[in-house]
Amino acid sequence: MDEESGNPISEKASDGAGQGMVEFVIILPVLLLLILGIVEFGRLLTAISSVSTASRDAARYAVSVGETSAGTPHYQDCLGIREAAHKVAVFVDPFILITYDVDGPGGTAPVEYCQVGKTTDPVQVPLGTQISVTVTDVFEPLVPIVNLPTIPIASETARTVLRDVYIK
Repeated sequence: MDEESGNPISEKASDGAGQGMVEFVIILPVLLLLILGIVEFGRLLTAISSVSTASRDAARYAVSVGETSAGTPHYQDCLGIREAAHKVAVFVDPFILITYDVDGPGGTAPVEYCQVGKTTDPVQVPLGTQISVTVTDVFEPLVPIVNLPTIPIASETARTVLRDVYIK
Protein backbone atom coordinates (compact mmCIF):
# COMPACT_ATOMS: atom_id res chain seq x y z
CA MET A 1 0.00 0.00 0.00
CA ASP A 2 1.05 3.51 -0.72
CA GLU A 3 1.46 5.35 2.58
CA GLU A 4 0.47 8.81 1.28
CA SER A 5 -2.66 7.96 -0.70
CA GLY A 6 -3.59 4.58 0.74
CA ASN A 7 -3.79 3.06 -2.74
CA PRO A 8 -2.52 -0.51 -3.18
CA ILE A 9 -0.50 0.50 -6.30
CA SER A 10 1.91 3.39 -6.24
CA GLU A 11 1.83 6.04 -8.94
CA LYS A 12 5.46 5.38 -9.77
CA ALA A 13 4.70 1.75 -10.71
CA SER A 14 1.78 2.69 -12.97
CA ASP A 15 3.87 5.41 -14.68
CA GLY A 16 6.58 2.86 -15.47
CA ALA A 17 4.08 0.44 -17.03
CA GLY A 18 2.64 3.18 -19.23
CA GLN A 19 6.07 4.30 -20.34
CA GLY A 20 6.98 0.74 -21.39
CA MET A 21 3.78 0.46 -23.42
CA VAL A 22 4.44 3.75 -25.22
CA GLU A 23 8.00 2.71 -26.04
CA PHE A 24 6.77 -0.62 -27.39
CA VAL A 25 4.18 1.10 -29.62
CA ILE A 26 6.85 3.45 -30.96
CA ILE A 27 9.38 0.69 -31.76
CA LEU A 28 6.88 -1.91 -33.11
CA PRO A 29 6.57 -0.50 -36.69
CA VAL A 30 10.35 -0.27 -37.02
CA LEU A 31 10.74 -3.83 -35.73
CA LEU A 32 8.07 -5.17 -38.12
CA LEU A 33 9.65 -3.33 -41.06
CA LEU A 34 13.03 -4.83 -40.19
CA ILE A 35 11.60 -8.36 -39.95
CA LEU A 36 9.70 -8.02 -43.25
CA GLY A 37 12.84 -6.66 -44.93
CA ILE A 38 14.83 -9.68 -43.75
CA VAL A 39 12.13 -12.04 -45.06
CA GLU A 40 12.00 -10.31 -48.48
CA PHE A 41 15.78 -10.30 -48.77
CA GLY A 42 15.81 -14.02 -47.94
CA ARG A 43 13.20 -14.69 -50.62
CA LEU A 44 15.30 -12.75 -53.16
CA LEU A 45 18.44 -14.71 -52.33
CA THR A 46 16.50 -17.97 -52.58
CA ALA A 47 15.17 -17.00 -56.02
CA ILE A 48 18.65 -16.02 -57.25
CA SER A 49 20.10 -19.29 -55.99
CA SER A 50 17.27 -21.32 -57.52
CA VAL A 51 17.63 -19.69 -60.97
CA SER A 52 21.41 -20.12 -60.94
CA THR A 53 21.21 -23.78 -59.91
CA ALA A 54 18.52 -24.49 -62.51
CA SER A 55 20.72 -23.08 -65.26
CA ARG A 56 23.75 -25.12 -64.18
CA ASP A 57 21.83 -28.39 -63.82
CA ALA A 58 20.08 -28.03 -67.18
CA ALA A 59 23.38 -27.34 -68.97
CA ARG A 60 25.02 -30.24 -67.14
CA TYR A 61 22.22 -32.56 -68.29
CA ALA A 62 22.45 -31.27 -71.89
CA VAL A 63 26.14 -32.10 -72.26
CA SER A 64 26.20 -35.33 -70.28
CA VAL A 65 27.26 -38.40 -72.19
CA GLY A 66 24.57 -40.94 -72.90
CA GLU A 67 21.08 -41.30 -74.24
CA THR A 68 17.56 -41.30 -72.90
CA SER A 69 15.53 -44.51 -72.70
CA ALA A 70 14.14 -43.64 -76.15
CA GLY A 71 17.66 -43.53 -77.62
CA THR A 72 17.86 -39.73 -77.93
CA PRO A 73 21.20 -38.14 -76.99
CA HIS A 74 20.92 -35.81 -74.00
CA TYR A 75 21.87 -32.73 -76.03
CA GLN A 76 18.82 -33.38 -78.28
CA ASP A 77 16.41 -34.10 -75.39
CA CYS A 78 14.68 -30.71 -75.05
CA LEU A 79 12.11 -31.99 -72.58
CA GLY A 80 14.83 -33.54 -70.41
CA ILE A 81 16.85 -30.31 -70.38
CA ARG A 82 13.80 -28.32 -69.30
CA GLU A 83 12.87 -30.92 -66.67
CA ALA A 84 16.40 -30.79 -65.25
CA ALA A 85 15.95 -27.05 -64.76
CA HIS A 86 12.47 -27.35 -63.26
CA LYS A 87 13.59 -30.01 -60.76
CA VAL A 88 15.78 -27.57 -58.88
CA ALA A 89 13.83 -24.36 -59.56
CA VAL A 90 11.43 -25.04 -56.72
CA PHE A 91 10.58 -21.48 -55.64
CA VAL A 92 10.40 -19.90 -59.09
CA ASP A 93 8.58 -20.47 -62.36
CA PRO A 94 11.41 -19.82 -64.81
CA PHE A 95 11.54 -19.19 -68.53
CA ILE A 96 14.20 -21.40 -70.11
CA LEU A 97 16.02 -20.47 -73.32
CA ILE A 98 18.37 -23.02 -74.88
CA THR A 99 20.79 -21.95 -77.60
CA TYR A 100 23.83 -23.47 -79.27
CA ASP A 101 26.90 -21.76 -80.60
CA VAL A 102 28.99 -23.64 -83.16
CA ASP A 103 31.74 -21.01 -83.33
CA GLY A 104 32.14 -20.69 -79.56
CA PRO A 105 32.33 -17.39 -77.67
CA GLY A 106 33.11 -14.42 -79.87
CA GLY A 107 31.91 -16.17 -83.03
CA THR A 108 28.59 -15.75 -84.81
CA ALA A 109 25.39 -15.21 -82.86
CA PRO A 110 24.04 -18.26 -81.03
CA VAL A 111 21.12 -20.13 -82.64
CA GLU A 112 17.99 -20.92 -80.66
CA TYR A 113 17.81 -24.60 -79.91
CA CYS A 114 15.00 -26.66 -78.36
CA GLN A 115 12.30 -24.06 -78.91
CA VAL A 116 9.42 -24.02 -76.46
CA GLY A 117 7.02 -26.89 -77.12
CA LYS A 118 9.57 -29.23 -78.70
CA THR A 119 10.34 -32.48 -76.90
CA THR A 120 13.41 -33.21 -79.03
CA ASP A 121 15.54 -31.27 -81.50
CA PRO A 122 17.09 -33.52 -84.17
CA VAL A 123 19.82 -31.01 -85.07
CA GLN A 124 23.24 -32.70 -85.00
CA VAL A 125 25.71 -30.40 -83.33
CA PRO A 126 29.37 -30.84 -84.25
CA LEU A 127 32.03 -31.65 -81.69
CA GLY A 128 32.98 -28.60 -79.64
CA THR A 129 29.62 -26.84 -79.91
CA GLN A 130 28.58 -24.91 -76.84
CA ILE A 131 25.06 -25.38 -75.55
CA SER A 132 23.89 -22.46 -73.45
CA VAL A 133 20.95 -22.58 -71.04
CA THR A 134 19.54 -19.25 -69.87
CA VAL A 135 17.02 -19.33 -67.03
CA THR A 136 15.11 -16.15 -66.22
CA ASP A 137 12.48 -15.22 -63.67
CA VAL A 138 10.99 -12.07 -62.14
CA PHE A 139 11.07 -11.50 -58.38
CA GLU A 140 7.98 -9.76 -57.04
CA PRO A 141 8.07 -8.54 -53.43
CA LEU A 142 5.20 -9.76 -51.26
CA VAL A 143 4.92 -6.70 -49.06
CA PRO A 144 4.35 -3.41 -50.93
CA ILE A 145 5.49 -1.22 -48.02
CA VAL A 146 8.37 0.54 -49.75
CA ASN A 147 6.93 0.11 -53.29
CA LEU A 148 9.85 -1.94 -54.59
CA PRO A 149 9.77 -2.70 -58.33
CA THR A 150 9.94 -6.23 -59.71
CA ILE A 151 13.50 -7.49 -60.08
CA PRO A 152 14.49 -9.57 -63.13
CA ILE A 153 16.79 -12.51 -62.33
CA ALA A 154 18.75 -14.35 -65.02
CA SER A 155 21.50 -16.94 -65.12
CA GLU A 156 23.26 -18.32 -68.19
CA THR A 157 25.45 -21.41 -68.23
CA ALA A 158 27.34 -22.60 -71.30
CA ARG A 159 28.94 -26.02 -71.64
CA THR A 160 30.75 -27.73 -74.51
CA VAL A 161 29.21 -30.84 -76.03
CA LEU A 162 31.66 -33.74 -76.19
CA ARG A 163 29.39 -36.21 -77.93
CA ASP A 164 32.04 -38.09 -79.94
CA VAL A 165 34.67 -38.40 -77.22
CA TYR A 166 34.88 -41.89 -75.70
CA ILE A 167 37.03 -42.88 -72.78
CA LYS A 168 38.59 -46.34 -72.68
